[in-house]
Amino acid sequence: MRKQYRENPAMDVYRGKSDSFYNKDGVSYASIKRSKRNRSGIIGVSYDEKTDRWLARLMFHGKYVLLKSFETFDEAAEARQQAEAKYLKKNRGTKQTSKN
Repeated sequence: MRKQYRENPAMDVYRGKSDSFYNKDGVSYASIKRSKRNRSGIIGVSYDEKTDRWLARLMFHGKYVLLKSFETFDEAAEARQQAEAKYLKKNRGTKQTSKN
């Protein structure tokens, strides 16, 4: 199977290209597309059994802009939604405004 991928000329075109992991605005598709493995129902929100807390994450331009734990699912979901509104609003087709 590995040999099949290594010797496939169609695969060589995409090999080593990381630009396919990001949309035109530089946002990782992983942060905006729900995975089949997502059990919380909200992208970027997960439950940590070791700490018995909910985690909210958002990566923007290769750096975590949200990486925090919360007591409840609702708090984590709200934090993720606020971070999305702040960082991803422009990238989802809506106008981004500044509060300055």
